[in-house]
Amino acid sequence: MDEKMDPLRLLLEEGAKNAYSRQWHRIERGLRLNRIRLFIEEIASEYAMDKEEKEQLFLFLQRSLDKKLLNTLKVVHYDPTAQRILSIKGLDMKREEVTGKLVYELNEKKTRADTTRKRRKEEIPSVSVPVLVATAVASEK
Repeated sequence: MDEKMDPLRLLLEEGAKNAYSRQWHRIERGLRLNRIRLFIEEIASEYAMDKEEKEQLFLFLQRSLDKKLLNTLKVVHYDPTAQRILSIKGLDMKREEVTGKLVYELNEKKTRADTTRKRRKEEIPSVSVPVLVATAVASEK
């Protein structure tokens, strides 16, 4: 019986590895949540986040995912080879100077009623992982 389980287990593990190597919009919701949690862990040191703040940010990003705000490739920059989120466009995070509280928001693209005039693109802030870390994670595999 164990001989039959080993090939089956190998097949399942291989399927899980392949699931993360898809484009962001092709990854299932549960796997996306896993990648979001990893992204939060990677940026936590940059913003000096404690466990409670990480959990609150995860819940915020989970609700954003459920509202379909994190479904496109334009918002979530995901590297399928490294199998990790590089940045989330529009995620603005900062710590309030007075209270020391971590404040974050997801800035959506603003719609304009007047579409005939061409204007400069607005810079939407984004939170991203340092590039050096991304190459180090890719080289470990």
